[in-house]
Amino acid sequence: MRLNAGAIARLAGLAISAAAVVWIALRFAEGGAIDLLRRLPLDRTALILAVAGAAVAYALALLVLALAWWRLTSALSSRAMRARPIMSTWAATQYGKYLPGNVAHLALRHAWSRRYGLSHAGLGLASILEAALLLLAALGLTLLADTHELRGLSMLDPRLAIALLVAMIVVLGVALRIARGRQFLERWHVPALPPTATLVFCLACCVAFFVAAAGLLDGLAHALGFDVDSFALLLAASAASWAAGFVVIGAPGGLGVREAAFVALAGGALGESRALLLIGLFRIVTFLGDTLLFAAGTLALRGAGDPSQHRSAP
Repeated sequence: MRLNAGAIARLAGLAISAAAVVWIALRFAEGGAIDLLRRLPLDRTALILAVAGAAVAYALALLVLALAWWRLTSALSSRAMRARPIMSTWAATQYGKYLPGNVAHLALRHAWSRRYGLSHAGLGLASILEAALLLLAALGLTLLADTHELRGLSMLDPRLAIALLVAMIVVLGVALRIARGRQFLERWHVPALPPTATLVFCLACCVAFFVAAAGLLDGLAHALGFDVDSFALLLAASAASWAAGFVVIGAPGGLGVREAAFVALAGGALGESRALLLIGLFRIVTFLGDTLLFAAGTLALRGAGDPSQHRSAP
């Protein structure tokens, strides 16, 4: 059987994810994280309540990204789209990222969104813009937050960080300027690209999501009795580890890759056993949050009725 480049990349990403999971499991067993879990100052019930509460909060934070997706698709559509069906579709299909390949959620979202009259080109561009804005937000927060205590980033010059951030914004701006050309729009049958105000709003949503995720990590750390002096450190480490899991194509939900990146970056400042326990519990939080979002999105779609009723007049 012949494999194309995409299949090879997904298989490679899956292999990286599996290797990272094995590494995390070994470090968790040998690094003292299990003993640390047994010595936590809170009992099992309190820990379960803390994780459950963080999962609910994480699901609510994900709705910010669903809102950004609705704004992007509406701006790329020839007709105004109602928020409920588009956001519900985003929520219900996100669970597909846990399947091998890490692309099922994109394929499902694309196919299901077609029921609301969105074009293939518009949905494709919306996915590209969403990915670009998420990466820009994650890398920007990493570069601008507290990196001097992160292993591998401690030597990063702040001036270089700002220059890299400006370069990313310029590249995105140039790409959008080219994409707004008449020939591009006519060739791909895209009604219009999002205005700058929409892109800024969506970027702000991405930033808000990463700040909220870091806030949940910070709250979970304090619930575990860990002293974390710098919120900016957690913000930089969590945003950078999310970006690492995102760019490794084929890693289901970034599984293993994000955890390994977080421990590699923040293990020095937090202590490896604490970093392992914190990010391990946070993976449970995110999985439960995605499950809650999937359930809510599925219920919302069932109550949405006929997809044609959610299309506004041209």
